[in-house]
Amino acid sequence: MSMECEICGSKIVGKKYTIIVEGSELTVCERCKELGIEAKPTRVVVKKRVSKTPKPIVEDYELVENFHEIIKRERERKGWTQEDLAKRIQEKATLIRKIEKGEITPEKDVVEKLERVLGISLREKVEEVKIQKSKSITPTLGDVVVIRRKKRS
Repeated sequence: MSMECEICGSKIVGKKYTIIVEGSELTVCERCKELGIEAKPTRVVVKKRVSKTPKPIVEDYELVENFHEIIKRERERKGWTQEDLAKRIQEKATLIRKIEKGEITPEKDVVEKLERVLGISLREKVEEVKIQKSKSITPTLGDVVVIRRKKRS
């Protein structure tokens, strides 16, 4: 697959160069590389994925609705700071802060550590709800539309 220089439009033969021109990163040919500053390779940082919405933790279990309040209450009851709790479960204090504010939902392994260290349960069993299907009835236009009758004079 051949590339075109993003400055002059000619096909790039041989080595392609990545340069920065007025804050934009461009892929250019050898002739146009002098028109900008050579871009340094960027380091990709992969952050630990933390879910923002409650979700099932284990197949039949999910977090209780007020998990963040329970964690904070139990931590304070033990007289621990957020930093103390973070050290005990080998996580960062910023993670504890975000969990206690309800900003994020902890991953399964963090929930298990919190339950073990605080001596609490943060998950509840979820019962499967079975819905009985009845015979399908197709609605008619009359079921959906409200008809207004015109008054006769």
